[in-house]
Amino acid sequence: MDDLIETMPGANTAPPVLLLQGTGGTNREILDFGRRLAPTSPLMTIAGRQGSGAQRQYYTQTASSPANPAQIKAAAQWVADQAQRLCQEHHWDSSQLITVGYSNGAALGAYGVQMGLFPGRYAVLFHPLQLPVPTPQVQPDREVWLSVGQRDQLVSVATVRKLAAACEDLQMTTTVNVTGGTHNITPQEVLAAYNWLAARR
Repeated sequence: MDDLIETMPGANTAPPVLLLQGTGGTNREILDFGRRLAPTSPLMTIAGRQGSGAQRQYYTQTASSPANPAQIKAAAQWVADQAQRLCQEHHWDSSQLITVGYSNGAALGAYGVQMGLFPGRYAVLFHPLQLPVPTPQVQPDREVWLSVGQRDQLVSVATVRKLAAACEDLQMTTTVNVTGGTHNITPQEVLAAYNWLAARR
């Protein structure tokens, strides 16, 4: 399990950031990415337990087979438990946790946020798919920033707007950033997410 979890120190007074990787992502890539978004925050990444290497992810989903609800729920609960444990061990304030995810990780992040499993007020979700949420929780203090590319071959603009609407139904405040890009994250998205978070620190 040690290779699935990695942290990067920051100011203990800054909000800790939970980083959720895209399929095949690495700890180093997502930690470096997190540092660009939150320069002073303590960072933690908790990788998925399905597959390995370039196929590693939080839950398994293909074009021909939908995601398994039990697998998604177990993954989100495991990530939430590990995040709480890390916050306790490092004396980070879990109530200030910022959830950041990309692709497969963003979808899990959105699920965990809607389920009330991930604490904190803010979530930044790059190119998330929408997953069915069995018991969504109303959270009027939560703010969610979402992004998607108009030429994204995996996640449509309509899907991300539908996810934003689902969050708004739970009284969350949402911001949707649409770029002209593909499934890859653009520098403009990173800057927009950084500015959004900076305005809330």
